Amino acid sequence: MKNKKHSNTIIKLEECKFLGKGHGGSVYLMPDNRVVKIFKNPNSCKEEYHILKKLGDNPYFPKPYEFHNHYMIREYIDGINISDYITQNGCSEKLILELIYFLEYIKNAGFKKVDVRFVHVFIENNSKLRVIDPRRSFTEKLKTPYHLISDLEHYGCIDLFWRILKYEKPDLYKKWH
Repeated sequence: MKNKKHSNTIIKLEECKFLGKGHGGSVYLMPDNRVVKIFKNPNSCKEEYHILKKLGDNPYFPKPYEFHNHYMIREYIDGINISDYITQNGCSEKLILELIYFLEYIKNAGFKKVDVRFVHVFIENNSKLRVIDPRRSFTEKLKTPYHLISDLEHYGCIDLFWRILKYEKPDLYKKWH
């Protein structure tokens, strides 16, 4: 793949580590420990970049650094995918609370889509929850976290989720259960 250049940033993909590929494109870790995310659709790139920019300094999403039509450079989220984390460590009250706090955060941040898929959730070494893909968060309306509930059920965590949600946030429990 060709080198990409904009202002002072030169991206040599042959020097980057391939991290993964999804429906929207590919992600590479750059030598400077930032990520270049290359999108198939430039509009998706623009949407995600502007969402990350709008969120500013937030506790959950990566910081965006640069936008270049069909790719962006953003913070690297170093951690383990939540599916692997639960498989290795089990599901804890602390993890469930982190997920509930995340859902509250995105709701309060004005997200129309109050949901997240496990494939986009990572747990960093400090046990901090991070999410890598906020696209369609302000355009797709979803007030119940159906994908998250389904993923929690798949990994055997749903009873713990409902129990903690009922105790901590009874209003959300009534809406979602």
